[in-house]
Amino acid sequence: MRTRSWLMAGTALAALAIAAPVAAQSPAATGSGVQRGVQGSAADLALTDAEVEAVKAKAAGKLVGIVATTMTTEYHANLNNAAKQTLEGLGFTVELCDSNVDTAKALDCFEGFVQKGADAIITTSSAATIGDAATQAIADGIIVVQVTGLDLGDTGAVGISVDNETIGTAEGTGAGEYAAATWPGEPVQVIILDYPDIPDLVARADAIEAGLTAANPNVQVVGRFKGGLRENGVTSTETALQQFPDLKGIVGINDGGDLGGYDAMVAANIAPDAGFVFGIDCDPEAKALIDQGTLYKGCVDTNPVGTGQLAAGAIAKLVNGQSVPGSVEVPVSVYTGGAAASPGTSAAP
Repeated sequence: MRTRSWLMAGTALAALAIAAPVAAQSPAATGSGVQRGVQGSAADLALTDAEVEAVKAKAAGKLVGIVATTMTTEYHANLNNAAKQTLEGLGFTVELCDSNVDTAKALDCFEGFVQKGADAIITTSSAATIGDAATQAIADGIIVVQVTGLDLGDTGAVGISVDNETIGTAEGTGAGEYAAATWPGEPVQVIILDYPDIPDLVARADAIEAGLTAANPNVQVVGRFKGGLRENGVTSTETALQQFPDLKGIVGINDGGDLGGYDAMVAANIAPDAGFVFGIDCDPEAKALIDQGTLYKGCVDTNPVGTGQLAAGAIAKLVNGQSVPGSVEVPVSVYTGGAAASPGTSAAP
């Protein structure tokens, strides 16, 4: 088993949070009991048996809306299903609206839940997409929990996320070290499968590139191509291979797109010792390919199930009238083979 734990670096999180932490405020003062500017940990959102019983007595008839970016990737499916199952186990009514990677649809989903009288909304959308709507919703007493991002913190939302700089650097470092060990002193052409429509994912891709070149100065990033989804990864990698026939590596912002890149490299008859793919999320298929000794060499496990459970825990505590930190780090690890268990946390039994 070769697994390295990566604790969340506070730098990027601090930059996205209000500079000075504030004391816990009452729900009446904040509209949601959120300690703006306070950074917490997974343990802060774990529920005791007494808290579980308390929220079960209050949850009946309360609606929680989940705005999904997509349900086609393993990461998003696991995250949203974990949140839904945990909340339903606590007695909430839960509805899910899939935006299908459409920011306009994501806003429609969010506003639709507001109109339905939702008591809480979980969203992966950024401030650029729903900032004004989230501000108004929180002012109206609706709990808003942002997962996979932190830029809604100024609105009073709870942010539960991995750190894009940390996970990007972890992936880039792992891929760069692999390339240095496999082709010592040789130039290694690599592409990055990014997703330019989402600023947080651009920041993640920037960190991947920085980690790559720091770990191996011989890496040549020959281009960024759109990934995120499997079909994008296939098309982009096919294009890249036409432009760069000596291409050896693919890194990307998630396994969803990278698996498509892997498919294209296999179709191009690139042998497992002649190239590599590193991803983020550790989808089961990606982990299986790593274990089988294929071109897929590593991934960063971003713990989607734990993220969904933490989101449910935040809502439960706020419904109980408790305070929660404004931002919470999700524990992650780097997987390069073996039977490593994903780090996780349980918000409720």
